[in-house]
Amino acid sequence: MTRIYAFYILSAAGVACFTVVDVVYFQTLGYSLAFVGLMTSAFSIAVAVTELPFAVLFDRYSNKAALQIGNFVRIAAFSLFFLNLSPELLITAQVLAGIAVAALSGTSTALIINQIPKADATSISRTFGRLEYLAGAAAILAGLLGLWLFEIKPEFIWLGAIGLYTLATVTVFSFRDVDTHVERIPWKQYLNDSIGVVKGPYTLIYIVTNACAVAPFLLWQVKFDMVSLGFVFIGFFVMNVTSIVAPFFLRFIKVSASRVILLATFNAVATLLFAFLDQPALIVASFLIHIGLQILQTIVVAGLFHERIGNDYRATSESLVSMADSLIVAVVAPITMVIGDRWGAEWAITCSIMLYGVCILLVAVGQMRPSRRRSVMVEKS
Repeated sequence: MTRIYAFYILSAAGVACFTVVDVVYFQTLGYSLAFVGLMTSAFSIAVAVTELPFAVLFDRYSNKAALQIGNFVRIAAFSLFFLNLSPELLITAQVLAGIAVAALSGTSTALIINQIPKADATSISRTFGRLEYLAGAAAILAGLLGLWLFEIKPEFIWLGAIGLYTLATVTVFSFRDVDTHVERIPWKQYLNDSIGVVKGPYTLIYIVTNACAVAPFLLWQVKFDMVSLGFVFIGFFVMNVTSIVAPFFLRFIKVSASRVILLATFNAVATLLFAFLDQPALIVASFLIHIGLQILQTIVVAGLFHERIGNDYRATSESLVSMADSLIVAVVAPITMVIGDRWGAEWAITCSIMLYGVCILLVAVGQMRPSRRRSVMVEKS
């Protein structure tokens, strides 16, 4: 378990090394927000298309191979970003990064959840909270590294990411590959049960929750850079400190559907405030509240979703959700960035309020009623 956590921490650090200033970086190269939105869309489509094959590889054949492929592809993507040879190759790099995320996101999460002795909603939520804590702490340090590298030479942020992902790759080589099933579930049954995940009571909520923060996530750097580049790191620091602190509030929150409505409502308000407040202290405060609420909402919904999933289907189920929310992001991201170019980041950020409204509506109309398929997925594991 220690090596798995080390891999997760190094991966989070690798991402943080460039996400601290990546949108600002592309703007310094002269690219518009609309082009950044196009790259994000290409990334999301690549995730959606390749997520499921890697999940099947993980669940049915080799945990280790899925992670290794993801790491190698991601390093290749970072290399293209560093070289910055043309806009077309930047989009190619985003596609490769999307493939890598498809290989790593659901699989690394599944690898950790599968180690939980009693995988109920509360224990899964606490595990997600622990992951947020570790990732947040690693990201703060890696963000400092990224900002320092950016000040030396902007493209060096990609070299930092390559170095951290190389260490993560070395860690994967030390894993003992798990034979996911000596007696594998027949394909027909596996496919039928996996499709049953889509019909689950929390699936749509999980999909939309993952996509909710797309506008603030894409534009927070632009918002903070309106003050100064140093203020961008303050935003990044706040974001990751909140990742560390927010999970502690889980002890005061019941993991239930009603709490999802409450968190989504507060999230919509916090997003609105973050979009239109312009005083530095209020920008930070509203961003902190939004990030904290988004983390808590994601953790609560993830716990409710994964409670009904057996280990045999863990990566596949996570990937089906990721595939769906990636398609949402592929549509919303370019629209958001075009709005940002034409009417400003403030109005673009409000796009996420619509998605929080969808979350609330889904719960309100009864999408979270007990599923008839609940026992199918858990009992067969």
